[in-house]
Amino acid sequence: MTLSNTRIIPELQYWFNYFIVHSAVNKYNVPKPASISPDLFMTVGEDQSFIRLLFDDNWPSNLTSYRYLYREIESSGSWPSPVRERGQVYPGSTRYYICDSDNTSVCTVNVFNLKQDDIILLNKLLQYRIDSTSVVNIGVVYGDLKTNLSKLIYRFLDLKINKSYLDYLSSSPIADEDKVLECCYEVYVADKMFAYVSGQNL
Repeated sequence: MTLSNTRIIPELQYWFNYFIVHSAVNKYNVPKPASISPDLFMTVGEDQSFIRLLFDDNWPSNLTSYRYLYREIESSGSWPSPVRERGQVYPGSTRYYICDSDNTSVCTVNVFNLKQDDIILLNKLLQYRIDSTSVVNIGVVYGDLKTNLSKLIYRFLDLKINKSYLDYLSSSPIADEDKVLECCYEVYVADKMFAYVSGQNL
């Protein structure tokens, strides 16, 4: 099979693997991705990607911002060897992106095509991660949200803040099955819901 565009984004592989490995509920039901070294995306300082914000229950309180713009590392000769090896699965179409700068002239690519609703909910999630007691009202109407990712973040915050999960009970997933990030995050949210319903520690 030939694909016109494939993307390697190590943060997603790393943090989804981290979640599955550390999940008390679902780690034996969802196959984990291959482990990957954080050195592949943490070139300077700490990882501040929005992907970490989504999955890391231990987000450091001193990290008061997140990044969602990426830069493409175009020369495959400068890619780390694990990335080059993965790129050989679809040679010619693979693109490697990292999210390692706050400078918007360095990181310019909105790889996941995040929309305004996503940013609004990510900001709420950041506030919650920094200080869970500071968010007493999500301040957003769920029915007004237009993106699946923002709806999933809302569901996570609604569980954490309001202990509410009944509106999520459905046989239809929120995530678009063609969008890897949405599918991974829905597994995370569903896992948190199941842990809560099972009486386990959130």
